[in-house]
Amino acid sequence: MPSFHLQDLLVQAAAKFPERTFLFQDEAVITYEQAAFKVDQIASGMLARGVRAGDRVLLVMENRVELPLLTLAATRIGAVFSVLTAQIMLESFQRIVGQCEPALVVIEARRPELRDGLQAAVVWLDGVPEEHAINDHSYEALEQGERTEIPPSDGGDALAFLVFTSGSTGMPRGVMLSHANVGFVTKAIMQRLNYQETDRLALLLPMSFDYGFYQIFYALMSGCAVFIGRSEMSGPELPRILARHEITIVPGVPTLFAGLIKMQSYRPVPLPHLRLLTNTGDHLPLPHIRQLQQLFPAARVFPMYGLTECKRVSILLPEEIDAHENSVGRALDGTEVWAESPEGQQLAPGEVGEFIVSGPNVGLGYWRAPEETAKRYRSLANGSRLLVTGDYGAVDAEGFLHFHARSDFMIKHRGHRMSPVEIEEAACRSPLITAAGCIKDETKNTLCLFLACHGDQPDDAALFAELAQHLERAKLPDRLIYLAELPRTANQKVDRKALRALLTQEA
Repeated sequence: MPSFHLQDLLVQAAAKFPERTFLFQDEAVITYEQAAFKVDQIASGMLARGVRAGDRVLLVMENRVELPLLTLAATRIGAVFSVLTAQIMLESFQRIVGQCEPALVVIEARRPELRDGLQAAVVWLDGVPEEHAINDHSYEALEQGERTEIPPSDGGDALAFLVFTSGSTGMPRGVMLSHANVGFVTKAIMQRLNYQETDRLALLLPMSFDYGFYQIFYALMSGCAVFIGRSEMSGPELPRILARHEITIVPGVPTLFAGLIKMQSYRPVPLPHLRLLTNTGDHLPLPHIRQLQQLFPAARVFPMYGLTECKRVSILLPEEIDAHENSVGRALDGTEVWAESPEGQQLAPGEVGEFIVSGPNVGLGYWRAPEETAKRYRSLANGSRLLVTGDYGAVDAEGFLHFHARSDFMIKHRGHRMSPVEIEEAACRSPLITAAGCIKDETKNTLCLFLACHGDQPDDAALFAELAQHLERAKLPDRLIYLAELPRTANQKVDRKALRALLTQEA
């Protein structure tokens, strides 16, 4: 059997859905057939600029229709791509460049400072700055060049792309994912979610966030249309945007869904086409799941759990929520997950330990970081790999995972080790609370709960009493701190580092 190559998804989609819309944004509409043609042109342009199989291609930009085409073109010639947010700090960008030594970098014109010191070929979006007009290239020249014969490239276990995350030291580290990883996990996820060719998906999450980018692979497999949106669209205009484009699928994170609940609760907009809401990246509180079900009775809500290092770990089906409301679902078909003790022993059902993942979804390790790779990945004699997640929870007798917390977020307070997720979920039971973030102020030894509200700030005594109904005494916060909106990371998750910085500013 020939090995899977990412290009297979586009070739098959173009043959099966040639005239269907693949990508749309503003006035731009690209069909699957047009996308296949453009990808070949861009791939030819990359070859003409010296990019070869195995070379790295960095794409620094916000969500736009050109981005999926550039990534697919890179894989077409066997290059290894990585998508970075256009908001990336110069220092972080330079560290990533130093690590992966790219052959080609694509930059938006509004970030000219990223050009300094680059030894790679550079392609500009939105116009080449005058001072670089001689040596650099425009995206239009890349896309409109003459198509040439493209040599076949390796698939299977060959490296397809890098996803850069922050390591334990704060240094960027590139998670290595192969063509085979993507092929397996895309098919396994679609077996649960079942996107349809008639679907219209709103991609509001940044494609620098792997959960956002993988939506392109799901579209290629299903033939659905992808609206290329931006994170700022998750604000007050979100319901109208979803209605205008007749969106059927919204992949999101808890902050996005909390905002949608708030807006629909006060000024509802009819969204009759909405049928799938998927969540990962952070814990979606059960009260928010229930509110989404009430607001959108025709839509199915899929809580999911995953890590960049293996993409997806588990998915909870909508029909399983009532019986397993505190679970993040069962492991993907063809994979296995168990909880392990600190001594490395597999624990019995229901016992809490560190999650270990086994299956073809487990990535290849970290780019040029053998020590970190050895900490998180185990290689077995049969050639397969295990992922040591650093996340804690339990697997019950039916195979449902019960997530407790990521190791980085666990809090030790009043002699108890606790998960902030449990405290945040208890807060979100209040109909007045739209989002919660719990951290510990180590300098004052206090447990702080940051809250965003629907409207008026609730009475503290009443909220404490409500929390006491769901939390042990040791887990009750010492302080309630109200913000108009909780700070978010570039991936739209609650930014706990920013919350700690707020406490530091107080001091």
